[in-house]
Amino acid sequence: MIPASVPSITFDASDPATTVAIGQLFAYLAIGIAAIVLLYYTFVYVRDVLAADVTDAQWYLFLGIGAAIVYAVAGVGTLLLEPDPLSLFVEGAVLFFILFLTVGIRAMYHAERTGSDRSRLLPAWADYAVIAIFVAAWWGTFLVDTDWTRPVVTVGWILTSAWAIFYGVQTVRVHEGTTLAALTRHLLPAIVVVAGIVCVDLVTSYVDGYGALADAAWIVGTTLVAAFLFNTAVAIRQQGGELERLYDWTTWREQSLE
Repeated sequence: MIPASVPSITFDASDPATTVAIGQLFAYLAIGIAAIVLLYYTFVYVRDVLAADVTDAQWYLFLGIGAAIVYAVAGVGTLLLEPDPLSLFVEGAVLFFILFLTVGIRAMYHAERTGSDRSRLLPAWADYAVIAIFVAAWWGTFLVDTDWTRPVVTVGWILTSAWAIFYGVQTVRVHEGTTLAALTRHLLPAIVVVAGIVCVDLVTSYVDGYGALADAAWIVGTTLVAAFLFNTAVAIRQQGGELERLYDWTTWREQSLE
């Protein structure tokens, strides 16, 4: 998911390309900072607060959030340095961001409550098979480098996003009222927005004269993704704060049954 145009920053205020580049720079910085904050709060919350066994989901989420950080760093590099060597890192980071957040949501769906005998829709090895097949297909299309590369990759992103929506709905339904449901509600929009940006990028690449629309959609969409990631971090912090207030001596007044 690289912007339609990747101009260098020359700090010429009269040049529209410079305005676009500055907007892209701030969007990359926003998503990078939001991802770092989310990674910190996710690590602290899983380690110190969450009692459910979500080890698999934890690592998948870490990888997905880490991919967002790589995306931001590589994106800033494409603006300040030569874009060609770093463009594959940007594209690959989008792949891992969507894929691992999706698999993480699926793992949260399979987090069992105590005494639950709910059966799995797919076996555990399906996660690894999907990751291996998706990564192999993605890299294969880029190594072949044909006219079908972008459509094939985009279809893969859309299917993965649909997979995330399916398991997101199932996770919220099964774990309604829990932290897992709240976390899913905040993460899922980020995946949907990324898929939307990819679709706009694909359509405008086949239509002349819509490069500005692609750039605008990318800047707005990427900023929205950063907002959703930061909002997820805030939600995690609020969950921890609510638990802390249960043990806060200043919260409860002394009560008497008489």
